[in-house]
Amino acid sequence: MNGSPRAEALRRLLSARANLESGHAGGTDCVRLSAGVSDGLPGLIVDRFGPLVVAVDYAGSAGSTGSIGSIGSIGKTADGLTAPALLQLMRSAFPKHHVVAKARSSTDGTNKFVTAHEPAAAAVPGASPLIATERGLKFEIGIEPAHDFGIYLDAAKARLFVREAARGQRVLNLFSYTGAFGVAAAAGGAAEVTNVDPNRDYLAWSLRNAALNGVKMRVLPDTAQEYLAKHLRRLARNPEQASYDLVIVDPPAFGVGRGNERVLRLLWPDLFASLRTMTPRQLVLTSNDKAFRSRQDFGELVQAQLGDLYRFDRLGTHLTPDDLAADRPTLPWRPGGEDPFYVEPVVLAGTRLGISPGI
Repeated sequence: MNGSPRAEALRRLLSARANLESGHAGGTDCVRLSAGVSDGLPGLIVDRFGPLVVAVDYAGSAGSTGSIGSIGSIGKTADGLTAPALLQLMRSAFPKHHVVAKARSSTDGTNKFVTAHEPAAAAVPGASPLIATERGLKFEIGIEPAHDFGIYLDAAKARLFVREAARGQRVLNLFSYTGAFGVAAAAGGAAEVTNVDPNRDYLAWSLRNAALNGVKMRVLPDTAQEYLAKHLRRLARNPEQASYDLVIVDPPAFGVGRGNERVLRLLWPDLFASLRTMTPRQLVLTSNDKAFRSRQDFGELVQAQLGDLYRFDRLGTHLTPDDLAADRPTLPWRPGGEDPFYVEPVVLAGTRLGISPGI
């Protein structure tokens, strides 16, 4: 068992939070157990998705490349855990859960990770899918460690915003992945929800999530840019046709496709142009792309492109322990200590000028 100060600190934190969940609003067992620097563990993120626990150490392991070095204001060294050591710690803390551990294997900028995983001891091959709950909404969880797990906890507060804003609205969910935003909108009483993603497997997953929650929504296999181009042509032919009231733009951290489609900084200008033409009542825009944001501040870019039409507020990301204990979590972002290893996404909620904001 790894006995480093970092491992011991994580063990103490998990001992205090292993059973963290909420009974408010139908229950939540999708929770962040370690939030990196704010919990005194820079770069160490531990998320529980119901029966699955995923730990990621974004601080490189000193055992593979040497010491990480100074982490600025914290004033000490943060040597990351190896994936096997992290897995062992997770298994000790969560003996009945599926566990996945990922650790950065280098600090040379290549972003390489080593992954280790173990199913729950009582796991039965071919059993029913794993289900996790967030504020009463149920989501199917994947456990294949080479992929994502079906829902991102950094978007939890954005999903709450969408759920509250969606009543009676026509909602467009671009880069929809497994449809979590779409489910939140439909559960919030949206008049219509359209999910757009080029991956048909994700769209099928979206429909399973909709069925879990007894809601209906459309899924369309298309890229965001192609769908928007077609939608705008339809509006040009028929200006009286109803457009969307709430649009969610949540692209992946790394572009998909070929050529310029993989470079998200080249995609945003087209998205901004489409949004200016459509002018929906509300927007949710997210940026997970660290390389893109290193070139330009995302909030400043959005303000320059859309600030004459919208008032933007930054939303928080994951649900904190205080949020889990509250009847209504606090949605606006609160500045905190900057994590030197883990960069949380920027999530912006835009309300068209002249309309009361929803947060």
